[in-house]
Amino acid sequence: MQSEATEVLPGRDSSHLAGRVHNITATIEGTSSTGRLLLVAHTDSVPTGPGASDDGLGVASLLEIARVLTEGPRPRNDVVLLLTDMEETGQLGARAHLRSLGAAARQPHVVVNLEARGTSGRAVMFETGAHSAALADALADIPPVATSLSDEIYRLLPHDTDLTPLRAAGMTGLNFAVIGGSARYHGPGDDAAHLDPGSLQDLGDTALSAVRALAAADLRDVTEAPEATWFNVGPLLVRYPAGMVLPLALLAPTALAAASWYAHRRRALRARAAVRSALTFPLTLAAAAALGWAAWQGLLLLRPDYALFHLGDPYRTGPAVTGLLLLTATVTALWAVWTARRARGSVTEAAVGVLVWPALLAVPVAVLLPGAAYVFTWTALGGAAGLLLAVRAPQDSPWRAAALALGGLPGVAVTAPLVALLFPALGLASAAAPLVLAALVLAVPALPAALPLRTAPRRRVVAAGVAVAVTGTALVGANALTGRADAEHPRPVSLMYALDADRDRAYWVSEDADAHPWVTAHTGASRTDTLEAWSPALAAPPGGLLAGEAPVAPVSRPQVTTVSDTRSGATRTVRLSVRAANGTPVLLALYVDTSATEVVGARLHGAPAGTQDLPGGENRPHAGSPWKWGLLLAAPSPRGHEVTLTVRGGKPLRVLAMTQDAGLPERALTRPRPEDLTWVPDAAGLSFASRVHTV
Repeated sequence: MQSEATEVLPGRDSSHLAGRVHNITATIEGTSSTGRLLLVAHTDSVPTGPGASDDGLGVASLLEIARVLTEGPRPRNDVVLLLTDMEETGQLGARAHLRSLGAAARQPHVVVNLEARGTSGRAVMFETGAHSAALADALADIPPVATSLSDEIYRLLPHDTDLTPLRAAGMTGLNFAVIGGSARYHGPGDDAAHLDPGSLQDLGDTALSAVRALAAADLRDVTEAPEATWFNVGPLLVRYPAGMVLPLALLAPTALAAASWYAHRRRALRARAAVRSALTFPLTLAAAAALGWAAWQGLLLLRPDYALFHLGDPYRTGPAVTGLLLLTATVTALWAVWTARRARGSVTEAAVGVLVWPALLAVPVAVLLPGAAYVFTWTALGGAAGLLLAVRAPQDSPWRAAALALGGLPGVAVTAPLVALLFPALGLASAAAPLVLAALVLAVPALPAALPLRTAPRRRVVAAGVAVAVTGTALVGANALTGRADAEHPRPVSLMYALDADRDRAYWVSEDADAHPWVTAHTGASRTDTLEAWSPALAAPPGGLLAGEAPVAPVSRPQVTTVSDTRSGATRTVRLSVRAANGTPVLLALYVDTSATEVVGARLHGAPAGTQDLPGGENRPHAGSPWKWGLLLAAPSPRGHEVTLTVRGGKPLRVLAMTQDAGLPERALTRPRPEDLTWVPDAAGLSFASRVHTV
């Protein structure tokens, strides 16, 4: 079934949003359904991106899963296939689906949402809804990359997918995505030629496995299950109830304290040495974080264009990541050697000094972010077990070092997949986070490895450390020096076109701080922060916008006409017709000058009952122009829209209408965009036109 509807999303600190939504739904009826399993992907993309990964990956996977389900035995539960529209625009398609459910909304609903934020890499299950225990169990047969830590962190971030409104409506579910290769995210490079077929296969395999498990489950039990913790260890997905998180976290410092007491009884632990290690080890973590920060700053000096990539994640990151891990390992190893020298041949005190930090962090993290506590809990528990085994061996026995190293393996096992996930998830700009985790778990195994070096000449140890550090630094530098822009790895740039229809003047505009010569050939070198006064979409970043005169080109232009204007005391009610006079814009916007007019409320005619009325006031309070009330109409009707404004104020009502087109007027360009350039997401390849209407 294909449905068309207008969906409205009132804004609080942003413009109100409305759009014409076209969703497609189909149902595979179950044999004895206990609820609905909702398989979701979105069919829209951003104006400048073909959307092969975001969300062609999801759509293709959904269709293939549907084929498999319909060719095999019927599932137990109803499986609803939902292809949403306008996920990129406020998730309006998912919101429209919720509104269409009616009485069916009372049934148990479990969602499997298929997304992408990149073009390559393994499928990542990065978010669940409530009652996650049964959801995590559904991943067991073919586990994706998954950690309950990402679930905890994602909820704190201002990011939304179609699962966001579905969760808010009381549904639970799984959110899958491919996140590698994010340099092409939301850009012209998100095409089929750059899509990794292996990622498509992996997303389909993991999602199909989860769908099969949930399609056969009692969804009433799924939606009432407790919470859980889960994480990858090799090919397995470890999971246990959330009720075990705090007891295990409390056990971590208890076990370490018991192991330390036992070591002290066996004269293998001196309290002063352990305290010294505990106080100095954070310097290693700080150094790892500093390396991540310094490396990013250095990369920006060599390649300022790295800042233009999503999260600072350019096309090639392998050499930089390898170099940063080498540098972190060097810092950790040098600290371990220094500690081994001070320990007079025993590193049990140093191990305790390292382990005290994850042991202390386990409990507060278990309370505040339960899904993340496992990293510290198992690192501390494994280390405590290794310490107990180590102190039972004689002082000079090689088994003591082996036991300590063995005790560090649980921390490595649970953290290594997380470090591997965080680099593409956070990008080089935030490399400090995975480097700190790497230093934390490498320290305990590094201590016994450092024992043979405690008697080596200091110069040789330092020379070896310097050699490895130089190699790491060279790899980081090589990442910048060898990854120059070309047709296959184009540099992102910002260039937009803006038409002031009242004055019939046009401008080339760019947000780039370090603009490419092709950009400045259009914009010139002058910067301004005044364009927002007549084009609200062009708010200036720090330093201003590059702007230069452009030819007036045939882009879509807004048109506003007054349908009616009535007064009742101090209140005025004005009905306006807003449309594009020509062209097919992707967005039509209406703004009100609130400097002398108070917007009491508004009504969008043609919207579904109960959603027509919109709040007044200032929903754009931080705008740098007087246009502080706004309404955005996505995929506007060619016939236009009618909006009634109820206002107060003795001065004339000033409204500004704006259109947004996908693409630039090619004939106005001095020359086409070179092959080694691409559009930066959300601030390039767009054309705006605006006009003020006074009533």
